Amino acid sequence: MRMPEGREQREQTATCKGVLLLVVGDTHGDFGPLFEAARCEPEARAILQVGDLTAGKAGREQRPDDDPAMLKQLPVPLVWVHGNHEHWEVLGLGDEARVEKREPRGSGTGAKAGGDRAAPGASVTGQRRRQDQQRRQAQAPGHHLWPGETYVVPGTEITIAGLPGNYAPTWYYREKPFPGDRVRHFNVADVEAVHRHKEPSVLLMHEAFRGQAPGRIGAMGIPVLARLVRMIQPRVCLTGHHHAFAVTEPGPTLAIALPRAQQGYVRLWFTPRGERLGWELVSFNVSRATGAGRGNAAGGGMRVTDVRGRGAPSPLAPLPPGERGTTDFPLPLTRGEGTGGKGARSGVNG
Repeated sequence: MRMPEGREQREQTATCKGVLLLVVGDTHGDFGPLFEAARCEPEARAILQVGDLTAGKAGREQRPDDDPAMLKQLPVPLVWVHGNHEHWEVLGLGDEARVEKREPRGSGTGAKAGGDRAAPGASVTGQRRRQDQQRRQAQAPGHHLWPGETYVVPGTEITIAGLPGNYAPTWYYREKPFPGDRVRHFNVADVEAVHRHKEPSVLLMHEAFRGQAPGRIGAMGIPVLARLVRMIQPRVCLTGHHHAFAVTEPGPTLAIALPRAQQGYVRLWFTPRGERLGWELVSFNVSRATGAGRGNAAGGGMRVTDVRGRGAPSPLAPLPPGERGTTDFPLPLTRGEGTGGKGARSGVNG
């Protein structure tokens, strides 16, 4: 049976452009942009999100966080790394999931690092806590990437490697587990875990790397991450955290810093074998900036800067401090909720 002309044309266009992935910036507990991007892009094979997904910053956001449970209703796989603002209990890293303090050697209350079984004489309570932690981590929404983990788009060789969290110099050389909200930091072992993935299609990080772009993003970027990018040479490196959009191409890597999710999203096209084809910035006001090679853009508003330091305006205007943006998208209802309204909110503003 012949497909309708409109659908046939769309599928031919998608085939010519390759495998489509969507990239969304920091959501800070506002999931409307994720559902809107998925609604607008039915051909997308995955949504990549750069962290600060589940929680707004306490005292700054003007709305309660959405319930992470509703992310299970996304019609496309969500692949993400955590940032420095998350509901840690969703990842098994909340107060109730902290690993017990280490006892002095010879006390017989510790377990082997990274092991699922308790060491001889280990605390049964400690073992149960670790099992609870692993169970909560398995229930995290979508495909959450821990340091060095990868996600492969089904039916392709497109590989996404992840490095979650942010950098703190006083914690970088310490061993994990970290206490309290210090779980948000990555350490040297986490970075080394990513080093084994050479030339992934995408490196997904929350933090920017030093020199990633002229101006604030590059100046505040992390030197150890710059070395990581040089060593593994991902085809695309995606970052968030700074809520500013920039596109550069240092060496073989296309580096894209994402604006906040409420402003828009990025389309990425790859061949099924994982080779980069091109990118497109889509604003929720329908203006666009595109690029197939070096970073470039067109429109008006915030500036996109290429690797040579020349700026081109993009269609996105910066958000005023303390605001999530002007977009207000409908959300699905979580299970067990009644009809009406815009979906359940968690009521937590972490």
